[in-house]
Amino acid sequence: MKKSFLIVIILLTVLPNVYAKHKKKHPKNSIQSILVWRTPCFGRCPTYKIEVNKNGIVTYTGIMFIKDSGVYQKNIGVVKATQIIKQFSDYKIDTCQDQYPMMIPDAPGLIFKIQYKDSTKTINNAHYGPPFLKDLAKSVDSIGKVDNSWEKIAGKTTLH
Repeated sequence: MKKSFLIVIILLTVLPNVYAKHKKKHPKNSIQSILVWRTPCFGRCPTYKIEVNKNGIVTYTGIMFIKDSGVYQKNIGVVKATQIIKQFSDYKIDTCQDQYPMMIPDAPGLIFKIQYKDSTKTINNAHYGPPFLKDLAKSVDSIGKVDNSWEKIAGKTTLH
């Protein structure tokens, strides 16, 4: 009887802490913007950033080994931006690690930067994280194809 009582007490003290660590840290609607950054490799990997803001403004920054270098902007609308941001919330992106171990040193990097109302979440080496991170990056990439509907707002950029 004493062992059972002790087990119940331990469970009642441990389980709330476990639950608190795994629950979402941010409400679904608190993401302000999402940035996907494809970083360079030791070869000719396309290097660019795509930022989606909840107000519908998308900024594409072409850096190296891409057709369209410079900074471009486009308004995709609040509805489309909200759909993309919702994908990140649905996958509970805020529970991902900040850094995943790099498995191949010369591979291009994939970095996410999620801006919340009160904080920023950065995920480095997302290629080596959960598979859904690659799917989310492809979703953002799909809206980042520069064409004549984009407005160029700046010329060549650097890696920063």
